[in-house]
Amino acid sequence: MAKIDDRIFTITYIEDSDYIQGNEVTKGVKITTQETFDIAGNSINKFYTTRVAIVKKFNNEQLRKDVNSGNPLGPVKCISEKSASGKNFFNLIDA
Repeated sequence: MAKIDDRIFTITYIEDSDYIQGNEVTKGVKITTQETFDIAGNSINKFYTTRVAIVKKFNNEQLRKDVNSGNPLGPVKCISEKSASGKNFFNLIDA
């Protein structure tokens, strides 16, 4: 997802994709976008993220069911925001 920060995209599919390093498992998701993006000379439309706010949003079963049933989410973009405590986090917003 870092590769498409601040770009506008439409999400057409969401699935679990945890990140495993050694014995540590970090919850993650893989999204498929309607758009393809040129990333290092490759056309890519599948992106992985372990960003907590985004993973939490996509753990919503109804949202996931809607998107995966042909009702795309978007256009959206991923931006950096500050929490009430002043900590930076990434979030999806309507574009």
